[in-house]
Amino acid sequence: MDYIQNKLHGINDLMEALDTNLDNGISVSTLDARNKCFDTNEKEPPQRTPFYELLYQALDDIMLKILMVCAIVSMSVDYYMHKPGGVGWYVEGVAIWSAVAVVSLVTAVSDYQKEGEFLKKQMIEENAKIVTCIRDGKIDTLHRNNLKVGDIVKVINGMNIPVDGVVLKGNGIKSDESAMTGESDHFDKEDMAKCL
Repeated sequence: MDYIQNKLHGINDLMEALDTNLDNGISVSTLDARNKCFDTNEKEPPQRTPFYELLYQALDDIMLKILMVCAIVSMSVDYYMHKPGGVGWYVEGVAIWSAVAVVSLVTAVSDYQKEGEFLKKQMIEENAKIVTCIRDGKIDTLHRNNLKVGDIVKVINGMNIPVDGVVLKGNGIKSDESAMTGESDHFDKEDMAKCL
């Protein structure tokens, strides 16, 4: 705020520095330049965990590790103790390996399906995060990932504010900052002119 007060001398200088206007917002023709100067506001979508990683995580269970060691010991001892011509030395070991394979595959498939459902719900929730802003003098509704530096955003009651910003107009604004601070108290927000 000191920088705005000392270097920019208030709201008008801030608006001029960001090439925006309180009534008209930013110009659509400046979007590419804003991307080059400030980068985009887009987040990478969450990536699905590959199936082989889920399978590896399932095999990392302590009980399955014990069963795998038991299978190796069982097969080794039975092979050493078997009579020539006998073929039953590997049955117990194969049964244990089969149980390990079934348990780990069922766990991995279940986790893969649950993660897929979670990502679908998260995508639906993410797509619903829209904001109202002013561009070229028109009220525009867009996804919050498409906001640019200098956009004039209309904040409505209950809205999750998607940016760091300055309140240009408004009174009686309270903000719940518990996601950042952990405190559930509502903090008063004053417009920039009053703060200066």
